[in-house]
Amino acid sequence: MKIRLLLATCLIAVAGVCFAQNIVIQDSIRATDKNFESAKKPVIPSGRTILADMKTNHPDAYSKYYSAKKKQINGTVWTGIGGGITVIGAILSIIPDGKEGTTTMGPYVFVNEGEVDNSDVRKAGVVIMVAGTACLSVSIPVMIVGGKQKNRTFQDFKNQYYLSQQPSSYFQMNVYPNRVGIAYVF
Repeated sequence: MKIRLLLATCLIAVAGVCFAQNIVIQDSIRATDKNFESAKKPVIPSGRTILADMKTNHPDAYSKYYSAKKKQINGTVWTGIGGGITVIGAILSIIPDGKEGTTTMGPYVFVNEGEVDNSDVRKAGVVIMVAGTACLSVSIPVMIVGGKQKNRTFQDFKNQYYLSQQPSSYFQMNVYPNRVGIAYVF
């Protein structure tokens, strides 16, 4: 019995605070096509707006962001180059030896005089494949670290200059055609 009374009292207190806050900000309620929303919700601008603000007003933060972005782009480019080098090395490492006779490739006819030894090409293909794999093993972590640093720098700037100015918690009341919703956002 005491628990029910306590829960009912808490529910009435929360509803009273929400409705009292709604009455105080009655003039800030705007109508949309399906519901009414309180205009007290935190408004955070888009990412491009935040980046433009960072570039013009906070050059130190923007330089950290830009260097991390360059690191991510360089890692991505070198990942592609390393992958291409690895594929070329793999192709060169599987070239077979040539035999006497003619070889036809499309409209071209090649005449092989004697056997062709491609063992040097296969060895070079293995070396090229190892070099491409080494390039991949360095560039993939650089790409990942650069992306994480870029996102962390952006989020830290957003938290410091935009979210710190917003209320930490607020009540929100949504009125729909056949129901009412109350939310405490924290």
